[in-house]
Amino acid sequence: MIDFTYVNGLPADYEPFLIQRYNSFITNCRYIEIHYADYDLGYMLVHKDGELQDLFVFGNRGHLSKCFNSLTSIDSEVFKEFQKQIFITFPKIRKIEIVASYVKYDFEKSINYFVSDNHILQLPNSLDEYYSLLGAKTRKHIKARTAKLYKEFKQVDFSIKFGQDVDRDVFDKIIKFNCMRMKGKGKTPGINEDNKNHLYQFVKQYGYVVYLELDGRIVAGCISTLINKTISLHVIAHDNLYSKYNVGEVCAFHLIQKSMENKWSDIQFLWGRSELKRRFLAVCHPLYFYYIYRNYTPEYYLKCLNVTCSNQIKRIEHIEALSPLKNFVIGLRKKSFSIKAEK
Repeated sequence: MIDFTYVNGLPADYEPFLIQRYNSFITNCRYIEIHYADYDLGYMLVHKDGELQDLFVFGNRGHLSKCFNSLTSIDSEVFKEFQKQIFITFPKIRKIEIVASYVKYDFEKSINYFVSDNHILQLPNSLDEYYSLLGAKTRKHIKARTAKLYKEFKQVDFSIKFGQDVDRDVFDKIIKFNCMRMKGKGKTPGINEDNKNHLYQFVKQYGYVVYLELDGRIVAGCISTLINKTISLHVIAHDNLYSKYNVGEVCAFHLIQKSMENKWSDIQFLWGRSELKRRFLAVCHPLYFYYIYRNYTPEYYLKCLNVTCSNQIKRIEHIEALSPLKNFVIGLRKKSFSIKAEK
């Protein structure tokens, strides 16, 4: 028999259970406290035959209830019962949002409004084993790039900082590298001031930051968090002036190496595809985003139409014939960034 118990507030007393059960950097009290302070927070304990099986953390705002069990796999029947409990307990809630679930659900009155992915590297037992799994070119390049740094610079220093020891200036510098690199590619940086401050607050508790200095100057860094032997890699960045040395990849590889030495389990490179993730053997895991509605309302049908149109636009964007137009727009952005940088 499954029983649901609603409790108002954050489940601070159950933090060890959350971390052990879900192993997700999002599904913990500190992350929710930082990112969702403007929500009315609560949780539901799920007991099966008297034993705690699951714990749903959620926040209500207006007519929306947002589930914070993200980067998790929860049984479909348990989730179905959870949504019933939400609609019963909170009559004003019209829809529930599920973010980044590994499970593809098939609920009534639901819309799968987005599909993304998480790239996960299961860490081998040793560096030698990892080298043996890498492609021949990747192995060769990693060793050659590291050797080149020690040959051309007097000082090559890797530093690792955890939690409270993460310096704000170092953190800001790595974020700045990331933003400058995105602008240089003609893209809009994905990190704004709020994102940056929220991430820093979270890093001060769970942070695992690796950065590289050449002759006393920080040139690359990886901002990640470590929870329950799982590393979540939020930012990889490097100084554009040192691009020819591939210092970003060298720094990321150092993070992987040290993680193996510490016998941690895996590195989550998180969403977005890149050659670096593929070369480092991270495996793609699909993520599903849903809205579940209380009733078939006009809002539900409008959202269905919106998702359909959005998917069609994405298909059009991937048409090869439109590549020249996309490259033209990116070129204009790069030119605009170069002019601003010169000023």
